[in-house]
Amino acid sequence: MLMEELVSGAPIDLETRTPRRRTRDARRRELLEAAVGVFADKGIASTSVDDIVRAAGVAKGTFYLYFATKDDAINAVAEWLVESVADRIRLIATDVDRSPVERLLAFGASVRQVGGEPYELELVEVVHRPENRVLHDRMGERAMSRLAPEVAAIIASGIERGMFRRQDPDRAGTWVMACFGSLHDVVSDRHDLPAAIDELNAFVLGGLGYQGQGPG
Repeated sequence: MLMEELVSGAPIDLETRTPRRRTRDARRRELLEAAVGVFADKGIASTSVDDIVRAAGVAKGTFYLYFATKDDAINAVAEWLVESVADRIRLIATDVDRSPVERLLAFGASVRQVGGEPYELELVEVVHRPENRVLHDRMGERAMSRLAPEVAAIIASGIERGMFRRQDPDRAGTWVMACFGSLHDVVSDRHDLPAAIDELNAFVLGGLGYQGQGPG
């Protein structure tokens, strides 16, 4: 589930690295994968650095070669959530077998999938704590830069096919991202998310000028 994005936030070709760098990258990835496993089993708050290094099978000092604190590891895993959604959206945005409306609805479905694991819900809560505003803003900026162009491409396709009204697709993509980016700030109970995303989908499609009743 966790790929090279966990290492640096971007895909990495490990074959192009020096042996020492490959070893460092692999070790950091192993620590993050171990952290995810423990988060899933014990929850974030109950997980200690000792738990992570025990799951990774390394000495405690090794952990501190890569992360200053447990919060650093939490931040790295939280950033992976953005990358995970970005990868799914990229696949959706380029799926020519779906209409633009279907692709936007699939975007909402991908957002809904975040929080499918209990530790993901905890991560979302951690990111939205007031003391973690810097992390929250950084993740928001990263999501915007990664996903807004993909959403804009979907909107441009919808305009070309006459499904959406004429408008600046780049600006509209930014509006759509802003709407979905505020979702967890507005809805705190995960049980309310499905209905909220349905409402948000209708709001976004209406704003784009879609007047159909189905996916298009």
